[in-house]
Amino acid sequence: MKTKYHIIKSFSDLRKLVKCCISTGYASVDWETNAKPLYVKDFKPTILSVSWRPGYGASIPCDHFQASSYVEKGWDWKKSITYFGRRVVENPDITKVAWNWKFDNQIFYKYGIYYTGTIIDGMLAKYLLDEEKPNGLKDMVRRFIPEFANYEKYDGFDSIPWDKKELEPLCKYGCMDTDATLRLSIFFESKLIKLGFYPLYRNLIMAASRVLQSAEQHGMPFNTELNAQLKVKYDNLIEGYETKLRSNPKLLKYEKAIIEDRKEAYIDKLKKEIDDLSKSGKSRSIKNREDKISRILAGDYKTNDEKKLVEPFNFKSVPQLCDLLFLHKKGFKLPILQYTVDKNTKKPTNRPSTSEDTLVQLKQYDKSGFIDTMLDLRGIQTINSTFIYGLGDLVQDDGCVHPKFLLMGTTSGRLSSREPNGQNIPKTMVNPDIKLQFITPPGELFLTYDYSQAELRILAHLAKEDTMLEWFRTGKDIHLASACKKYHEDYDKIKLIYEDEQHPEHKVWKKRRKHAKTINFGIVYEQSAPKLAESLSTPEEKVPVEEAQEFLDAYFVTFPQIKKFMEKQHKFMEKHGYVRSLFGRKRRCPKVYSEKYGEYLEALRQATNMPCQSAASDMALFSSIIVYSDVRNGILPPMKEIDTVHDSVYQFIKPKYITPDTIYKIWDICRNPETKKYFGFSIDDVDMSMDFTVGRTMAEELPYIPGYDYNKMLKPDFNLDDYYKEYNKVKHIPISDYPNKFKKYFSESWRKR
Repeated sequence: MKTKYHIIKSFSDLRKLVKCCISTGYASVDWETNAKPLYVKDFKPTILSVSWRPGYGASIPCDHFQASSYVEKGWDWKKSITYFGRRVVENPDITKVAWNWKFDNQIFYKYGIYYTGTIIDGMLAKYLLDEEKPNGLKDMVRRFIPEFANYEKYDGFDSIPWDKKELEPLCKYGCMDTDATLRLSIFFESKLIKLGFYPLYRNLIMAASRVLQSAEQHGMPFNTELNAQLKVKYDNLIEGYETKLRSNPKLLKYEKAIIEDRKEAYIDKLKKEIDDLSKSGKSRSIKNREDKISRILAGDYKTNDEKKLVEPFNFKSVPQLCDLLFLHKKGFKLPILQYTVDKNTKKPTNRPSTSEDTLVQLKQYDKSGFIDTMLDLRGIQTINSTFIYGLGDLVQDDGCVHPKFLLMGTTSGRLSSREPNGQNIPKTMVNPDIKLQFITPPGELFLTYDYSQAELRILAHLAKEDTMLEWFRTGKDIHLASACKKYHEDYDKIKLIYEDEQHPEHKVWKKRRKHAKTINFGIVYEQSAPKLAESLSTPEEKVPVEEAQEFLDAYFVTFPQIKKFMEKQHKFMEKHGYVRSLFGRKRRCPKVYSEKYGEYLEALRQATNMPCQSAASDMALFSSIIVYSDVRNGILPPMKEIDTVHDSVYQFIKPKYITPDTIYKIWDICRNPETKKYFGFSIDDVDMSMDFTVGRTMAEELPYIPGYDYNKMLKPDFNLDDYYKEYNKVKHIPISDYPNKFKKYFSESWRKR
C-alpha cells in the first residue's frame, strides 16, 4: 500500500497540516511519549502524529533529542502544538479520531488544549462490536489491515527504549498508527450504526470516557507519610509471623535437612570437577575447589553460590512450601488434596497445590498451627506488596495516585481500573489502613454515593417479580425480608429483634439475614447448591449441600418469576448465542454450544448475570455522566469525581455544598436517570436507591446527616460520638422528604425530575 508520511519541519508545514485536516474534516491523532507517567516531571511527549485521510500522515516533533536536526531554526514545539490544538482539536467542525482518546486528550489538556466536537474512539467502538479481548490497535491491524501487520517491528524498532528511538522511524511509526486508527475507527463506527449500537456508544461510552478522563486528571491525593509508617508496620508484622513460623519444629528439621542436602550436592559437584581437572593437570584450579570444600565444611561461605547453600526457608517460594508440606521426608507429609493447573493447557500438573483454599482445607491435618500462621502471613504479604509498597510506587509528582479507568476491561461491560485497581481495594471494615492513605485536598471532603442492591433491583425489574418489587418499593430490608419469608415470621416483629443487639434472638436473625443476603446475590450469578453451600459455610460451621439446595428451593417458591426469567434467558442464549442488557450491550457466549458441560453451564449463568450486572454498572456510569454535566452547567455545586468502584462514585466537594439540596438532586438523578430519552427504556417499577456517606479519607464512610455543618468535620475537635448522636436524630427521614423537611436549603428554582 502506497503511503505518504512526513515530518513537520516548519510552521509552513504545520499550516499545511491544519489545512489538510480542515479540508477532510478528520484528524486522527496519536501521541508518542517517553513512556513515563503523565504527571511526573520527567514525562515528555516526543511526537504528535496526525492523519487526515487514509494513506496520509505527518508527525510534529516535540521534546525529542533529535528534533533540532530536522526542524527550522526558532522552532518551538509547545507553540506548534498550541497552534495545531486551537485550529484542529478545538475546532468543532473537525472529527477527532484516536485509539484510546482518553489518554491522548489528557496530554492535550496538559498543554491547555480542550477538544470540542465529535470524537471517534476506535478502541471503544471495537469493544462494543466484540467485547472479547484483545482490543489493542496492533491486534486489529493484523486482523483488518494485514499489509500493516508488522509495522511495529521494522528495523528492530520494538527493542529500542522509547526515549532512545530515532526521530525518523518514530515518525513513520506514529503516522502508521494514526493512519491505521483512522481506517479502523471509521469502519467500526459505521458497523456500530448499522448494528444499532450507536446510541450506546455515543450516549454512554463516549460520554463516560470524558467523565473518567476528568477523574484520571484529578487523581487522588495520597498520604505518603502514613504510607511510610505503614511500610514499617507491615514489615514488622511480616517479620513477626516469619519468626513464629521459623520456630516450628517441623520447619527447623526441614530447613536443617535441605541445607545439608544443598551442601552435599555442592560438594559432590566440586569433587567431580576435581576429578575432571586432575586428568588435565590443572593444579591451581584443583586447589581452588579443594579450598571451597574446606571452607564449606568449616561453615565459611564467601561466594554468592556458597551463601545460597545456607539461605533460610523462603516463605514466598511456592516450590519450597510445596516441598515442606507434602514431599520432603523431614517435612509435614500432609495429604495432597489437589494439584496445580497449567495456565496454558488448563490441565493438572504433578505439583501439589498450595493455594489459599487448599491450605484452609489442610488446617485440620496440622496440629502445630503452622498453616494458620502461614495463611495470616500470606494475607499480610499481599496487603504489603499490593496496597502499601504497590500504592506508594504509583504516587506521581503532584502527590496523587492517578488510576486508569477501563471502559473495555470486562466482557460484562462493568467498569474496571488499574494502577491502582480501584475495584480491588479492601473494604474499610477488612483493613482500614489501606483506604486511610487516600485523602482529600485541603478544605474538601469525600462525598460517596452508592447504589443499594442495584443488581437485585435490576433482576426484580427484568423478572417482573412482584414480591421483590413490593419489598423494594416499601423500603424493606430485602435480605431480612427474605429470611422472614423463609422462616414464616412477621417482618416488622423480626426487624425490631434484628435492630436490638441485646435481644436473645438478635444473633440468630443476624445469621439468617447473612444467609439470605448470600443467596440473593448468589442467584444473580446462578450459584449451584454446592457453590452456595461453600459460600454459606464458615470455618466454624459447614453448611451441607442438601441444606443449600433447600435454601434455593425455598427462594424460588418465594420468587417464582425469577425462576421463569432465568429459564427464559437460558432458552434465548441457547437459541441465539448471546444476550442483551437494558442499555443495549451484547454478551456473546458461543460456548453455550460447547460439548463441555462446564462451558455450557457457564454460558447459561452469563445469560442471567450479564443483564443484571451490566445494567447496574451502566446505571451508575450514566448517572455519573448526568451529575458531571449538571456540575458543569451549574445545576449542581462544584465537585470532582475522582473514583468509581462498581456501583459507587467518589466525589471531592467543599463542606458548604454538602446540603440536603445537593444530596436530593444527586439522589433524584441516580434513582431513575433519563434512560428512556437516550436508550429507550425506563425502570418505573422500582427506584434505584442510593446511600450517601461523607469522610475525610476514603476509609471514613460516615452516613450523611441532612442539615449538618460539615465544616465541623475539618476541625481538630471533631467528635465521632457527637456526629452519630446527630445522625440518630434524622436517620429515619428518607431523602424523598428532604424538600419538605429542610425547605430552607432548597431554592425556588430547584428542579424535580
